Amino acid sequence: MAQRGGKKRIKDAQSELKSLADPTKARDDALATARGQIRTLAKVAGIALVVIWLLALGFWSGLRSSIPLWIAGVLTVAAAVGAFFVRRNMAQSAALGDLIGDPDMSPEERAARIATIQEKVDKGDVSAILTKAQIEMHDDARKALATLEQANLDKAPKLVANQVRGMRAMIHLNHGEVQAARQLADDIPLEKTPDPKARANLAGIVAEAWARSGNPIEAGELMDKYDPDAADMSEVKVQLWRARAFLSAHRNDLGGMRKAMKQLQEVSPQLLGVFVGQKRVHPLLAKEARKRLEKAGFARQQVQMARR
Repeated sequence: MAQRGGKKRIKDAQSELKSLADPTKARDDALATARGQIRTLAKVAGIALVVIWLLALGFWSGLRSSIPLWIAGVLTVAAAVGAFFVRRNMAQSAALGDLIGDPDMSPEERAARIATIQEKVDKGDVSAILTKAQIEMHDDARKALATLEQANLDKAPKLVANQVRGMRAMIHLNHGEVQAARQLADDIPLEKTPDPKARANLAGIVAEAWARSGNPIEAGELMDKYDPDAADMSEVKVQLWRARAFLSAHRNDLGGMRKAMKQLQEVSPQLLGVFVGQKRVHPLLAKEARKRLEKAGFARQQVQMARR
């Protein structure tokens, strides 16, 4: 009976952690921000086209030449073609995001969703590769990492390439492979990610990789730019507090480390499992995490299973 209760607790912990780490949130936020920016640009472009046509008609009536009308027509067609491609790409991104779905979907449903985009994956579509990896993350992080490594990041849009590097780096960090994560983090240009939440999430990954690989000074400077308690950072605060926990430990800042771990524990005690039983974790973090988890009633074996 006790064994069944322990298994149920582990399953509940896994479900909770998957919900907290739902990859659709960052993508939905980025898409919503992009839609808002596009609507603003569309209004500006519409006004600009009206002005262009008024000027063209004025020059045409004064010069009796059709050249101003041709110029206005070319600019209008160019704007229409650009709008078409932007709209198509947004629709494709939204469709791929919808495929990720519920973290608790069945293995059969995940396989069916992957099958719908496998052809695009085989052709090297980086957005499809990212979506497939996000679906696979629910079952097997190593399998997701292998999928992400298929992406040719040199040819991918900067925004998507950043997401792929960030996801790969996080998987490496979760397995204690700090140097591999550091190499990826160094290649993430945060300024190429316009959405504030997505940028903050990537900054947390980069800062953690820097702090754990011997560069806590720059990691601290980066984290100073992001407030995990800000209202607009609520959905990425877990990553920001996690980065601060690692950063504080490598600075020997016990007060900062305990504050960060307390914040994580208030979200979910299972989040402290990342500091237990993993390679390349600072001893101060591991000790503090075990103490807090024992007080919360979690055995070490349960925490390690919930973390996977």
